[in-house]
Amino acid sequence: MILVMLDGTGRYDTARTCEAMREVLRYAPGMGHEGIMVRRQRVKTVKARWVALGIAMILAMPVLAQPLKLSRQPVLRSPALNAQYHRAEAAWESGGSLLEAKTRLDRVLQALPDDQAARRLRARVLLALGRVDEALVDARRAVELDPEEGEAYDVLCEAARRSGDLELAERALDEATRRTFSDPNLLLRFSWHAVELERLDDAASFARRALVQAPDDPAAYYQVARVALLQGQPDDAVAVLVRGFHAGLLQPEVLRADSLLSRLASAPPLVSWMK
Repeated sequence: MILVMLDGTGRYDTARTCEAMREVLRYAPGMGHEGIMVRRQRVKTVKARWVALGIAMILAMPVLAQPLKLSRQPVLRSPALNAQYHRAEAAWESGGSLLEAKTRLDRVLQALPDDQAARRLRARVLLALGRVDEALVDARRAVELDPEEGEAYDVLCEAARRSGDLELAERALDEATRRTFSDPNLLLRFSWHAVELERLDDAASFARRALVQAPDDPAAYYQVARVALLQGQPDDAVAVLVRGFHAGLLQPEVLRADSLLSRLASAPPLVSWMK
C-alpha cells in the first residue's frame, strides 16, 4: 500500500499521509481482488487543499483483502499415463516387480512431475528397493504438493526415519497429530512410526483412534495392547485383548507369534482364550 499526501507546494507530509491512509483503509473491503487499483481523493483543510494518492496493491496487502484460497487442481493424466500409474500400483500392491512399478511411475512423473499420487507411490517403491535417499526426495515433494494428505506424511515419516533424519521424521509425525484421518490403517501406521520414534503417548493415541474407527479390526486391538505394554501398563493391554477375544476377533496363535504380546499369553484373564 503506497499512500502519499501532498500540500499545495508539492511537499510530502507524514502526518497527513497517515491520516489519509486510515481513510483509504475504510474503503478496502470494497476493492475486491482486481489486482492494482488507484484511488484519488481530495481532502480540504482550513489551510490548504491536500491530494491523496492511494495505490492499493491487493495481492501484496493482506490487510486490504480477504486471503485468496488457492486450491490445487488434481493432475489429469492421459489414458495412457493413467494406465501406467494403475499398472504400477497393481505391481506394488501385489508384491510383483518393484522395478517394473518404478519404471512405469518414472514415465508418469516425467510427463507430470506434479502428480502427487505418483510421487508418493514412487517413494514407497523406492523405500522397498532400499533407495532411501531417493524416496525421501519424492516424499518431501508429495507433502509439498498436498500438505493435507495423510499418506504423504506417512511415507515422509518413514523415509526420514530410515534415512536417519529423525528431526524431519518428528516434524512429519507432528503434522499427523494435528490432523484428523478417517483411515484406520493410516492411523495404525502412524502409531508404528510413533513407537519407532519412542513417542509412546502419540503411539497410543493413534492406536486408540484406529480402534474407535474400526472396532472390528483385529490389528487395532493388537496395536493398542502392544503400546500399552510398552508404556508399562500390562493390565490395560490384557483388558483390550480380552475385549477382542470376547468379540471373536482375535486369534491365540497371533499372540503367541508376536514378540511383544506373547508375554501376556499366560495372563490369567487370557488363559482360557489361549487354549
